[in-house]
Amino acid sequence: MKTRSLRLPACALLLASLLGARAASAQVDVEVIGNTAHATILLQDSLGTSYDAEVTIVFDAPMNLSPQSLNLSAELFDPAHPPGPLPAGLSIDPAFPMLVTIEPPGTPELFTSGFEPFEDGTGVLSFHNTYDLEIHTHRLAYTPNSPYRLLKAPIGGMFADVTEDVLKGSARARGRGGAFSQFIVGYDANTQVGAVLVVILPKSTALTLRLTAAILGNLLRGELTALLTNVIAAIGTAVLDPVLGCTNAIPPLDDFIADVEAHAGIDIANLWRGQHDVVNDAGELSSLARTLRFSLLRCAGGS
Repeated sequence: MKTRSLRLPACALLLASLLGARAASAQVDVEVIGNTAHATILLQDSLGTSYDAEVTIVFDAPMNLSPQSLNLSAELFDPAHPPGPLPAGLSIDPAFPMLVTIEPPGTPELFTSGFEPFEDGTGVLSFHNTYDLEIHTHRLAYTPNSPYRLLKAPIGGMFADVTEDVLKGSARARGRGGAFSQFIVGYDANTQVGAVLVVILPKSTALTLRLTAAILGNLLRGELTALLTNVIAAIGTAVLDPVLGCTNAIPPLDDFIADVEAHAGIDIANLWRGQHDVVNDAGELSSLARTLRFSLLRCAGGS
């Protein structure tokens, strides 16, 4: 795929000021090379303070990936009033109150650039399985066992922790997804025992509900349900012994992830597209399971 870029020049954001947003100017540069989209973001608030970020999105198997079809934007917000409810124990670091929105258009033929590899002629973005998204900023310092988390929400909805890893190099919060929405970086102040109650249990519940909603054959559903039952049983013991319970929950969860990803596109629907007319069961199950694994690993003492 050719390299493409899209620049939104710095300008006064009249609408943002009317809505009480903190951004006074914004520049977003998006470049696509192959299966990877990279956005460089520089926002400035009304006091002249600059906020930088790099957003990298790596797709498994995209179609029609371009800056226009991705439709990535960014804005600042008041850290005391996030753009949606946050998970328990999480807050926004005032050093980085940035909201990243990715809302690919679903109208065909708006952004067709010709029939090139990885295009179907409509210009509407689609992908299989998951994407890996990372937000990196120099505004936040990395520390071992970093408390920063990647949070995701449907537009205007409640945020959920989707972190899969936090990497060195300032702070790099990373997570997976099977659908697009809005993203922010949150600060997790939960203790180890608190994390079991207010982070791990809600994540396991979300995964259970998503498995229930997925369209699966009876045999595969039974296999996945049995594995998830073992995960939840181990998590139940983590209230009394966090390290042991979380450690015991990881092996059956790894089997769950491997099973989902092995059946993706065969027995589990694994396609997302901008028309929002299909459901990416495999991508959503894998994403929820992987962020649960991250929290279990932290609870068990891993970094």
